[in-house]
Amino acid sequence: MKMCDVLQPLPSGAMKFGGFLGDKLEKCIKQRLEKIRWKHLTAPFFSRNEDDGRWRCEFWGKIIRGAIYAYRATQDPALKKALDATVKDLIQAADKTGAITSYPADKQTQDWDIWGRKYVAVGLADYCLEVKNDPKVVEALRRHILALAAQVKASGKPLGDFGWHEGLAANSIMGAVVQAARLSNDPEVLAFAKAIYKSGCSKRCNVYDAALKGVPPQYIGNGKAYEMTSCFDSALELYRETGDPRCLKAAKLYWKSVRDNEIFVNGMGGGKDTWGEYWCGGKYAQLRDEGRGLGETCVAATWVKFSMQLLSVTGDAEIADELERTLYNGIAGAMMPDGSWWAHLNPVGPLAGKAWRQKAGDQIPGFGEDCCLAQGPMGLALAPYVAVMTHDAGVTVLLYEQNKCQVPLNNKEKCELSITGDYAREGKVKVAIVSAPAKKFELRLRIPAWSGAKTAVKLNGKAVKGVKAGYLCLDRVWKKGDCVEVEFDMTMRVIDAFDASKRFALQRGPLVLAQDSRLGAVDAPFQPVGGKVVKPPKDVFFAYRFNDGTTVCDFASAGNCYDMRNRLCLWMPKA
Repeated sequence: MKMCDVLQPLPSGAMKFGGFLGDKLEKCIKQRLEKIRWKHLTAPFFSRNEDDGRWRCEFWGKIIRGAIYAYRATQDPALKKALDATVKDLIQAADKTGAITSYPADKQTQDWDIWGRKYVAVGLADYCLEVKNDPKVVEALRRHILALAAQVKASGKPLGDFGWHEGLAANSIMGAVVQAARLSNDPEVLAFAKAIYKSGCSKRCNVYDAALKGVPPQYIGNGKAYEMTSCFDSALELYRETGDPRCLKAAKLYWKSVRDNEIFVNGMGGGKDTWGEYWCGGKYAQLRDEGRGLGETCVAATWVKFSMQLLSVTGDAEIADELERTLYNGIAGAMMPDGSWWAHLNPVGPLAGKAWRQKAGDQIPGFGEDCCLAQGPMGLALAPYVAVMTHDAGVTVLLYEQNKCQVPLNNKEKCELSITGDYAREGKVKVAIVSAPAKKFELRLRIPAWSGAKTAVKLNGKAVKGVKAGYLCLDRVWKKGDCVEVEFDMTMRVIDAFDASKRFALQRGPLVLAQDSRLGAVDAPFQPVGGKVVKPPKDVFFAYRFNDGTTVCDFASAGNCYDMRNRLCLWMPKA
């Protein structure tokens, strides 16, 4: 039985998205996505000579997914032209079986081949779902999936026996397989997805059983954060198609366990190895300097994608709170100020000490790409996707960036909303009705947990009572000119360290704050008492000066000179 999401995104192009995140997305489009060399990315699928066990095959799908969501939000014509051209180009690379692969025949299904085929499928499916439902592309996608299914069947081995990370990487293709089944209505494609799910996605254990039993993420499979989260994201796609409650329950329990055990105060996650790629009890590991990486951008972007999916399926406001944390801090902080490049680790060095930011490098020497450089834009481009959504009874506002949007209602009429204010800095916004049909509908506003009952709301100048964390539901006949004023509690929050280090982090509104060497001493003890908002320097979004003169800024801006001399400190020492 197919399931409908609780929250639905607005139609493509229905929103003009601005503010802090909207400005970053625009820069990312102009300075990164519109400059992609698409022929360079598709070339490996025509030559099929990737015989060194590498992953050039992933970059086309990762990058086009970010470009697709960016186009969905902005309707940027240059992006549309590039998307149409590169999809048309790529499907010409299929072999006689339909497989689109960069690996030669004798190397196929080995190393990162299936992972690369996954990203081909992801890119084609997202193009059909979000840009243009082209029958030729759907057919290419269907044949691409069935070619892999035939190879796996001929081997006599489960998909988990192929590739890296004990099956997690290969099995994470399941979500794209479900999307292919949805687009093509081919039961054979859906059967392949169900077989992947039944396998449990890891040679070490059934990851869904483990989540249902409450096993912490670092002990599921081999703990590889990005690939594992993709498998649970895939389970939500299967839930949509089949209604299997086990899929949803496992995904919900996994999400909660990741939030409670792995996500850093800045919304990032991942550690253990040099590149910050594994679940490792990160909530506590973030305070330890073990000489390893903390916070891979690929992990953060995948966490955003998975959270977006679960938010859509369930409508749970707590999920939106975590999306906000990662978008405003981790994702925003991983992009260079001009939008031209991204960081792999965010930041480099200890979070409880002097860290810095570094551009992602050339991951496969000579190819000119990095997985996080490829993946970061997708995380950012999902912000407008979740900013305003619809539900059965009306409209749900989840992010408060400046925007104007056309919102379809259940009666096939539309209302137009305008959101104004400087949410991240000042905490004051106005949600105004620009136009609406003369019919009753519900305007639902997310009240972040950090503001909760201290949030002040006025409807047409009259105070609204009973405001608390979660959703504030205003159900009435709306008319042009109606206005809801919201003032969030922007009190500085001190978050004590989870160990005996006597360190602390700071949060004001959605922004996590940090010391920056441009503003004063870094990793220097102080008392966070009193203070006021001050004018920030160039390329810094927000700054705050305490009574003792210590000045901090938003984490996303901290260290954004991308120079080892520009240091930052997230977990700061108390005086």
